[in-house]
Amino acid sequence: MLRKVVRRCAIILAWLPLFISWILSAVWLTRAPLSSVFFSSLISLGSAGLLGTAVWYLCPRMPWPAKFNLRFYGLQVSLAGAYAVLWTVAVFGLELLRTGRILQSLWTWPNVFRQVSLGIWLYALFAGVSYAVQTRGRLQEKEVIASRAEAMAAAARLDAIRARLNPHFLFNALHTLSALVKFQPAAAEGAIVRLGDMLRYALKEDGRDVVEFSEEYDFTRKYLSFEELRYEDRLRVNLDIDPDSCNFEIPPFSLQTLAENAVHHAISIRPQGGSIWINCACRNGKLVVTVRDDGPGESAAARESHQFGLRSLRERLRSAFGAESDLQITSSSNGFEASFEVPSPDAHPGENNSARTHEWLGSDRGR
Repeated sequence: MLRKVVRRCAIILAWLPLFISWILSAVWLTRAPLSSVFFSSLISLGSAGLLGTAVWYLCPRMPWPAKFNLRFYGLQVSLAGAYAVLWTVAVFGLELLRTGRILQSLWTWPNVFRQVSLGIWLYALFAGVSYAVQTRGRLQEKEVIASRAEAMAAAARLDAIRARLNPHFLFNALHTLSALVKFQPAAAEGAIVRLGDMLRYALKEDGRDVVEFSEEYDFTRKYLSFEELRYEDRLRVNLDIDPDSCNFEIPPFSLQTLAENAVHHAISIRPQGGSIWINCACRNGKLVVTVRDDGPGESAAARESHQFGLRSLRERLRSAFGAESDLQITSSSNGFEASFEVPSPDAHPGENNSARTHEWLGSDRGR
């Protein structure tokens, strides 16, 4: 109800400048008293507005054609003529009711011609505004459809990445578990429990673009503990985690992807194993996540096998944070380093979250 009142008031305000201009022009041209001109103008523009309402609702039933259409333009000319004639008859009829007598000066051919021409102009005004509003609405609708299509395409790409990523992770986990069952049966039971926890996290992810850092960190620690059962002393993990990292959100499988790449390219390919360093630091309101290994970073095999995991992570970072986040890679004979940064979310956790942060980081201080 309120919206209708506001809309009608807006129409009256938009019509007011034309009404004032009409009165001033009539006073200047006819030298008639202001009161007489006011009522005549009210009749003329009031009837024009009522007929214009019909034009406003009629135009959407005749959409503007994309190409030249003779029938459409012929119909518009006919409607303009009909509008002008009806308006002229309405104005003269209302003047007759107002004055109680026929004004001979109104029924002269010059006046009738001028009145009809003015009616055609008013029809063009109403129809033009109506079609302009329709065009704007269609453009806005197309923009909304394009935005939705772009969002759906991005979601489809992310779903495709997850569809490839989760089986890839599961294959590696089962491969590790098979080795433990064969060579370390006693440790296999604990590994199965860890695998269940990791799969629970993978299922809980359920299409989210970002998760709390603490969730991703716990998942990564379980993954590394799982791999430590397999590689034992060959895998050396060094952790340096800023407690304020818990205030941020990162894409799921982001930290784990970098850790998995480091394990596969610095540990599994070398009999002596190697080390990986995981550093998460808060700088200038951003979280910087870095994973480095001491493997053969410049080898062609390493570059090719790094490709899928890092490419998918880069796409997920851009989808979640846009230009504010990107994946940086440094490869040399001394190892391979991958890092990314994410902006701080709008809402920061309170003191309870900070206490929880120190709690889940406490067990890793000694590493």
